[in-house]
Amino acid sequence: MTATHHPVPLAGASTRRAWWSLLGFVPSFALAFLVGEGLISALGYPVGGEEQAPWWAALIAATPALLVFVLPAAAATYFGMRAMRLGDGRGRLPTTVALIVAAGFVLINAISALVTWLA
Repeated sequence: MTATHHPVPLAGASTRRAWWSLLGFVPSFALAFLVGEGLISALGYPVGGEEQAPWWAALIAATPALLVFVLPAAAATYFGMRAMRLGDGRGRLPTTVALIVAAGFVLINAISALVTWLA
């Protein structure tokens, strides 16, 4: 007789929550831009103008904005890892997607900032 491992019922719910968490990237994208642009303008620099904000001001504005964008990835990772810990391997895919999207966004912004400041 072979023993089979069945995931606990909570594992399926955690997988679904991980997938639903990915939808948070839609509002977090807009909120991240609002936070970043709002902080730059609160620091007294024109948004989208000819004058470029200094690196320290851009860093002050970008850090909270990137944190806002990464929040859905944190939720998806939490629920995906919980699903895997409870025996549902399907939680790995939404976790991977969330981490790739979040890391890609952070990387694109970092490269864009470096290119702008070095030019």
